[in-house]
Amino acid sequence: MNNGLIVLFASLAVCLIIGVPVAFSIGIACMALISVNGGVTMSIILQRMVGGAKSFNMLAMPMFIFAGSLMMYGSTPRLIRLANMLLRRIPGGLGATAMAACGFFGAVSGSGVASAAAIGKIIGPSMIEEGYPKALTAGLIAAGGTMACIIPPSIVMVVYAQSAGVSIGDMFLGGVIPGLATIIALIILNCFFAARRQQKEGKDETVYTPKERVKIFIDALLPLLMPIAVLGGVFSGLCTATEAAVVAVFYAFILAVFVYRELTLKEFIRVAADSVVTTGVIMLIISFATPFGWIMSTQKVPQLFANWLMGITTNPYVILGFIILLLLFLGTFMETVCIIILVTPIILPIAVSIGLSPLHYGIGMLMALMVGSLTPPLSVNLFTACRVLNMKVDEAFPDTFYVILTVTVMAILTFAFPWSAELLPRILGG
Repeated sequence: MNNGLIVLFASLAVCLIIGVPVAFSIGIACMALISVNGGVTMSIILQRMVGGAKSFNMLAMPMFIFAGSLMMYGSTPRLIRLANMLLRRIPGGLGATAMAACGFFGAVSGSGVASAAAIGKIIGPSMIEEGYPKALTAGLIAAGGTMACIIPPSIVMVVYAQSAGVSIGDMFLGGVIPGLATIIALIILNCFFAARRQQKEGKDETVYTPKERVKIFIDALLPLLMPIAVLGGVFSGLCTATEAAVVAVFYAFILAVFVYRELTLKEFIRVAADSVVTTGVIMLIISFATPFGWIMSTQKVPQLFANWLMGITTNPYVILGFIILLLLFLGTFMETVCIIILVTPIILPIAVSIGLSPLHYGIGMLMALMVGSLTPPLSVNLFTACRVLNMKVDEAFPDTFYVILTVTVMAILTFAFPWSAELLPRILGG
């Protein structure tokens, strides 16, 4: 490793340790390397930043963020009522309802933190009132929130697709089976805890008549159609993923304003402003990460890392295990978008060299990074769930450990079975 690379990674590490925002840490590291190596001017950073931010595909991200925020007005409560009607009567039914609701909400929001906050506020207090341990409640809601990363349409899928040159539509389809399988695994875990502890959920005496069941389903039908409309538009060829994101915003706006009439002008302005801020933060990271990726390519970092790893072992299973451990480790202290942008140029070529397709690696990586949003010190989803439930993060253990273990196992299974990510894209996406 030459002096420039040592300066690059040392600068990045020091900035992150002392608390410099990730975007600026990346930019400072890039400038430090150029100062040491010379050969190019600092203007190359600005040029690469602009090039990385002006991609047509990246327009999908702010649109999905905005659509998810709009869907909170009217759609979320109706989705939760549907999930409650379908799952409440099974053992641990309220927890199962929370998991299903997180899946529904993740499909319309694309944000893990938003899912954990919304579902935690609505269902969390009821779970605690009905005898669920606080620690288990926080862990389940936090894990359910992570489903927004893997259930399409997902913001981070758009970011990875742009970084790896993979079809956004294929990424959306690839996440369906692993996402649904993880939700089922969490529901089974919840039922196991309910049976083991002989949990007494307050008896739900509500008996739905056929007419009431039909009404609840019809009320939830329009929100359920949103992800179907988005995916259907993409895979039918009627629109690109970016255009489908605009359709999602328009659809969510119609539901919130004209169908459910819950979005006022004041709330619309607040939601729009929050979406712009969220988009700005993510786009700043992406913009700074583009010259970082270019520098890593020119300095042949992927090749150096691959040679080092191959020098340790040539066994593809050991290499895959190393990749999974690295992703799990990074996820504990870095934000998902940052990890995708920083490590994709380094890890993806190695993953492809041992037989993983870019699509399979991308879905497996997102599954592994979901674990990081549950694991301290970062654990953004767990912090969000605990904040909503008015508890400290350390109070969420040891029950949350079992939740983390379940998601970790599902991530490993996704890496182990390529068909889980590639089956639907192969059948429906061509």
